Amino acid sequence: MVSAAEPGRLGAALFDLVQAPIRWQVVRTAIVLGVFDLPAEGFPAAEAAARLGLDAGRTALFLDALAAMGLMEKTGGLYRATAEAAAFLSAASPTSLARSLLQLGGLRHAGLERLPDLLRGEAAARADLDLADPEFWRRAVASLRSFHRGLGCGAMLEVLDSLPEWPGARRFLDIGAGSETLCLAVKARRPEIDVTLFDLPGGAARIAADLAAAGRADAVAVRPGNYNADDFGEGHDVIWASMTLYYADDLAEVLRRVRRALAPGGVFVSFHEGLTGERTAPETHVIGRLMPALRGQDVSFDRGRIAEAARSAGFRRVDSRAVDTAFGPMWVDCAR
Repeated sequence: MVSAAEPGRLGAALFDLVQAPIRWQVVRTAIVLGVFDLPAEGFPAAEAAARLGLDAGRTALFLDALAAMGLMEKTGGLYRATAEAAAFLSAASPTSLARSLLQLGGLRHAGLERLPDLLRGEAAARADLDLADPEFWRRAVASLRSFHRGLGCGAMLEVLDSLPEWPGARRFLDIGAGSETLCLAVKARRPEIDVTLFDLPGGAARIAADLAAAGRADAVAVRPGNYNADDFGEGHDVIWASMTLYYADDLAEVLRRVRRALAPGGVFVSFHEGLTGERTAPETHVIGRLMPALRGQDVSFDRGRIAEAARSAGFRRVDSRAVDTAFGPMWVDCAR
């Protein structure tokens, strides 16, 4: 939160912590109500209140708060979302993060009011996930698609573009993709590449249905399976895994099968966090994943863990580096 070199800033940072939950609830409420989908040319508070079924006076105070946060502009009594806020928070925007933010907020904040009880050992409530429920996969894919389109895909493409193998790659596999976004972006940039998406059967079925509905079924091959047991195919020049390897029963064994699925001269790329400082840094990942960890999902990787597993799996060389992203520092391992 504050580095040791800047102890004088601690008071301000602590005060800011009191403000932070208010900011999130204001943004969350604006997303839920559809404030960022109001007319782009601007509107008075009374019009917003009428459209959304709210109290006019209180709506003005709420819109002023959004303006104070830099998410709205207010000129002559008219409000409008800033261009950047509209791009990330309007439901109609192709780069909207709205679904992803709501899902992450629910995941990361769940149980915060009971934090002292959880630390005393109270059993954490865990919802049983019905992986056979199509509705679960509809929500999960929609949330990940929101994140990938808004922030994730750009960072991932930069990593792929930096690979020396990338210009000559002809077959690309995305393991545990979560959505079709990266695969479609790869296909758009490199139409000659054969692109395959591998995901759990429920997620794969949802993604395949969405691709078909969009008329893109021929763009990406969808391969359902469980990376703990099922085959990845063969002859892939680049195999990609982003924030998905947490549930490997035996990580080295999964990567052993990944290595066998590569073409000669191919590369496996892992894009995950890498915790340091005895799992106390980076703050983004440690704090963001605290509540899931307290509920039994302490799955973040220590820096070097994936590289170690790749060497155990038979990869002869692993190159690793940090990548700064809008969603925190990430760690890239390239295994050859």
